[in-house]
Amino acid sequence: MDFTKTTRNAGVLLAYPLAFAYLKFFAMDFSGDFTVLKRVLFVTGFIILNMLVLRGREKTPSKETFFWYAVMFIVALTSVTGISEVVSVLGLHLCAVYTAVVSCSLLYEGRTGSFIMADLFNAGVFKSFAGFSNLFKDLSGTRKGGEKKTDPVGVAVSIFGVIIMIPIFITAVALLCGINSSFDVSVSRFLNSLSEIIGIEFFARNIGYVILAVPVSLYMYGMISSCASSDGEEEKKTYGKLISWRGACRKISEVLASFVTGCFVVLYLIFFSFEGSYLFSAFAGRLPEEFTAAEYARRGFFELTGIMFINMMVFVLVSYFTRREGVAGKISSGMIIALMSESVVFAAVSFSKLALYYSRFGYTPKRLLAIWGTLIFAAGAVMVIISLVRKKDMSRKWILFTTASFALMNVISSVIYFMV
Repeated sequence: MDFTKTTRNAGVLLAYPLAFAYLKFFAMDFSGDFTVLKRVLFVTGFIILNMLVLRGREKTPSKETFFWYAVMFIVALTSVTGISEVVSVLGLHLCAVYTAVVSCSLLYEGRTGSFIMADLFNAGVFKSFAGFSNLFKDLSGTRKGGEKKTDPVGVAVSIFGVIIMIPIFITAVALLCGINSSFDVSVSRFLNSLSEIIGIEFFARNIGYVILAVPVSLYMYGMISSCASSDGEEEKKTYGKLISWRGACRKISEVLASFVTGCFVVLYLIFFSFEGSYLFSAFAGRLPEEFTAAEYARRGFFELTGIMFINMMVFVLVSYFTRREGVAGKISSGMIIALMSESVVFAAVSFSKLALYYSRFGYTPKRLLAIWGTLIFAAGAVMVIISLVRKKDMSRKWILFTTASFALMNVISSVIYFMV
């Protein structure tokens, strides 16, 4: 038995049922009944599909793939009892798309890194739509190397023609039933018998899912199969272009960047002089007299989070659009380090507020989500400082830390949920 051919055929056969299950039980499941089980089963099915398609094209998944598989499974298992169901569902979608390129080693940098958004776009747009007809090709047995080929466009048109003829045929039967009552009775008996055998009522209730599952299966299978069929040469060429583009974007003067960044640094120092005693009071375990614990924890928390986000955006803009030459470049880097150090202080203040609030009022998923958000902002600032001091890109470590910490927070939230 040809194992490669068998696994490829199994992947083709699994694509449509998995797409139907995605629409019916994952993307549009708002009932709350067995939600976790449905998500875990779908994630398991997606992992199996990815492995089948890879094996069907004689490829072995990269080692990093299993990290993302584990994250997907943990997040699916804890999606309801974790820190945020919305973030979990969004994360599962992103992980599924990212897994397609990770498993085939098609990442632009060769590994997870600062081009992760480009990797996601490559899998979710370029690969998926380029491979939209791959399911038809594999279904019809299209091969390379001189074997008999079936025109995929012809196969698609034929399938579409059959789909169009179904309602026309049903209309003809309905018209005939209106002409002859005996024929109408016979058709009704036949449909009742057929319903008991194949569950035609289920088909009728889910006709929308049945139809929409076709493009979803083409998209999902196309994404995975296109990645599995790629040799990575296109990604290498694109990566070179991305590096050139990023270098070409560095037009802003280091002096101007240092000045702008320095304005933020000075602004925060002035702010600390006004609000220092208030901001740092939680570290000493005391509160300003005019505030309760709840008021103190809430006041300024979201604003501080917004400030940390702005600081990270300043870093991204400066790193992408500023030249890095000579003494001025070192001064610009020094201003970024000062800015990120202040972000760490803001994160520590935010965390102290959350810790105080948590100690007084206990667990809620939103509070753990806020703790996680503060943690990854602080980690991001620390990673930036390390990357500038050591001149080493820390994007990969921050991305993996963010992903793993989210899964861990979901597990902690779930444990607390069942213990309370």
